[in-house]
Amino acid sequence: MRLEPDGLLGAIAASESLGLTDTMVNGAGGCRSRAQIALHDMIPEYSPENPACCSSKYFSRQSRLPCTYLNRDDIVFGASGKISEGLSSVSAASGRRALLVDTLGASLVCTDYSGLTGSAGSDPVLIDGDLSSMTFGEGFDAATLAVLREMSPEHGEDGTVNILGYGVSDLGWGAGSDSLAAILGAMGVRARFVSCLSDDVAGCGRASLNVMLRPENCHRTAEWMRSEYGIPCLRPSAGAPVGYDATRSLVREVAGAVGCDPAPALEMIDADARRVHAVLMNYDRAPIMLYLKGLAIEAESSTAWPILKWMHGTFGMAPRRITLADSEYEAEIRGYLDGFGIDAIDDPDPDFDVLFSDGLRCLEGRLAVDDRSYVEVRMPRGRNLDLMGRTVIGTAGCRYVLDELMNGMVRFRCGQPTEVDYRPCCGR
Repeated sequence: MRLEPDGLLGAIAASESLGLTDTMVNGAGGCRSRAQIALHDMIPEYSPENPACCSSKYFSRQSRLPCTYLNRDDIVFGASGKISEGLSSVSAASGRRALLVDTLGASLVCTDYSGLTGSAGSDPVLIDGDLSSMTFGEGFDAATLAVLREMSPEHGEDGTVNILGYGVSDLGWGAGSDSLAAILGAMGVRARFVSCLSDDVAGCGRASLNVMLRPENCHRTAEWMRSEYGIPCLRPSAGAPVGYDATRSLVREVAGAVGCDPAPALEMIDADARRVHAVLMNYDRAPIMLYLKGLAIEAESSTAWPILKWMHGTFGMAPRRITLADSEYEAEIRGYLDGFGIDAIDDPDPDFDVLFSDGLRCLEGRLAVDDRSYVEVRMPRGRNLDLMGRTVIGTAGCRYVLDELMNGMVRFRCGQPTEVDYRPCCGR
């Protein structure tokens, strides 16, 4: 049984992140409902429903995720007719093509779509492979590749940098992309977030570099763009820009790849770090209390890798359990832990003081009212809404992580400043 988000949800997240196609769920209505609940948290801003969608029963009066609503008759007699009708109906209502995603049940019933068409111009975008057998990242990658292939991005070069693998499934993707765009912009690099509802997705073929912000979500896409458009790709050695050091590392590597001066961006990061450090020093017991506290991380490896180095290297926390959703940075993580003689990968030891995990797991921990700190770093969300721009990416992400971490620790407060010399000055 797969307990992690699967390839179906990854494909839906990628399609909706690109915003170029409708995402048509081929399956039962319940499968659509579960995906809609997740998508509602990924894209929290309200958009009025498209009135034209009411003319299609496949949209069921909602602008996102049309569905074929397969039933037992379709399982027995086949669903090709219903799918063709649905594709035509969806295209007429929205004016866009549809990416067809199969649920597990649908993939077992109907897997051959050769020759399947709707009305003129409504042929579906199809994904290679069975989504139900893929990880979230593999599904995200497969859907992104399928859509970009069909959309045929423009050729040429405009000096931009594509950010791949980062989409609406990321915590606070709007705030995260704004933070990272500002940092890269400080050194003259214009970032295009391909999977963050960008208005310029068609221009991704003109970029001079593809940054695989989350490589587990974009390996196939990056390789296709390299072979088709000649765009080199950069896999960040420190993982995603989570924490100040990882963000600095990304800036240096991007600057080296495109040939620009990283100094303005690094100064921007350093200035923010100095301001945060000044606040932490006013509450010096908070960071000191983290020393040798047990650390547990349950996340994608591109997030777990920088968090591990940040928490262990800066605050002296003791890694207790590292559970990875993928193997992308597993070698780096194992090498780092082995260097300190620590065996924490998938360790069942529940003895931890701080947990970085998904929102619901963190919410469960907070409701237990224990003395642990819980930091939400991945889906599913644990909050009903977010008006503060909580994200794990860039300098905004550094502030969010530290704020959650420090305020989540239960500690004694005496209200007095520390490390202050109250002795009389000489001669007085």
